[in-house]
Amino acid sequence: MRANRNSWRMGENGLIIAGLVISVIFWLLEASNHVLFFADSDLFEAVFAPTWHELWMRLAVVGAFMAFAIIANRIVKARRRAEDAATRALTEVDQVFETAADGMRIVGRDFRVLRANDTFAKLIGLPKHEIIGRKCDEVFWGDKCDTPGCPLARVLDGDQYVEYDADKVRPDGTSVPCIVSATPYRHPDGTIIGIVEDFKDISERKRAEKDLKESGERLRELTAHLQSIREEERSRIAREIHDELGQVLTALSLDVRWLRKRLPEELGELREKTRMMGGLITATVNSISRICSELRPAILDDVGLSAAIEWQAEEFTSRTGIACNIKTEPAEIKLSEELSVAIFRIFQETLTNIVRHANASEVDVQLQLTPRVFSMRVSDDGVGIEIAVPQKVHSFGLLGVKERVRGFGGELTFCTGDKGGACLDIVIPTPELAARNKEVHMPAAHVSQRP
Repeated sequence: MRANRNSWRMGENGLIIAGLVISVIFWLLEASNHVLFFADSDLFEAVFAPTWHELWMRLAVVGAFMAFAIIANRIVKARRRAEDAATRALTEVDQVFETAADGMRIVGRDFRVLRANDTFAKLIGLPKHEIIGRKCDEVFWGDKCDTPGCPLARVLDGDQYVEYDADKVRPDGTSVPCIVSATPYRHPDGTIIGIVEDFKDISERKRAEKDLKESGERLRELTAHLQSIREEERSRIAREIHDELGQVLTALSLDVRWLRKRLPEELGELREKTRMMGGLITATVNSISRICSELRPAILDDVGLSAAIEWQAEEFTSRTGIACNIKTEPAEIKLSEELSVAIFRIFQETLTNIVRHANASEVDVQLQLTPRVFSMRVSDDGVGIEIAVPQKVHSFGLLGVKERVRGFGGELTFCTGDKGGACLDIVIPTPELAARNKEVHMPAAHVSQRP
């Protein structure tokens, strides 16, 4: 190792040593010439004891030789360091290029591939020697190739960075979804001599997104199915309660009346007892009627959504004392059974949230049906969206509302109402448009909050 170090030092200082050797040779030649031409001294004296004039001249020339050798040595060292730095930088760039996780290629101004890394070769399924020199769209084709908006042409025209999503096609016809970015490839003088392209394969992400979307759709279908089963079960229970208990209680009420009429006047205590029993039976019948209405309002099936909303608003006002103003356009709104039930349940959940969180004294409800959409707005004069909604955005009640709206291809929005309280807006396409939306694309319900 020491020998290598010494040889390295000798190589680094080679010009200085050469300067010393040339200086010695010059000294000997000058001494020899002096003896030859002047013959006033011998060679030994001319070499080791020259005259002052001769000594000054030789030292000046030797000094010039040594100065030139030292300067040249420094220049050579600096150049070697620059070359080493450039070599290291080029090596690092090559390593980064070749070992990049993304597929990369360099395309010339004529759109022929100048260089490609191993990842790109694996991405398209061709060896490098079959890629280099071919047109870029011959080895990896996209729908923007050879078009006026070609990203590579845009880079050559001056764009510094272009990024886009594209389904690229391999030579074997396989499609690969990619995120592609293109940047200028410049000469050291700054002129653009090509384009550097980076291809990020997002096949796994696309598959995950597809699986997630399919899973979400299945969950929405399951939710809709459960909601449908729930409503059917409510209807069945309401019918059984009304039919079975209603008939029994009606018969019991008639029997009690029959018994009371046949009791003698002197049995006043028993007659009073039968009267109380009749009142209790009547109260029970009213409770059953109320329970059946809450389970499945008959008015919703008989006269439509707007009448059912008005009935629910009256019940809400009588129970809570909060005024509820209803405005419908047109006056009678009738929708499909499934959509009517969903809107009615959303309205019930909204009123429940107002009672729990809004601290309101008045509620305004607007229903509107057009040939294209049905909309419902429920607003109050309570504490407002900032207080009433944010803590409850992810509650099960609101999640249920969002899923109901989402199932019909609608949009749900929370905002601040005209009176400063919270406001819920629902917009749902009419059945014909909703069916078309479900076939093409189902927009996501969303909740927006004021900051």
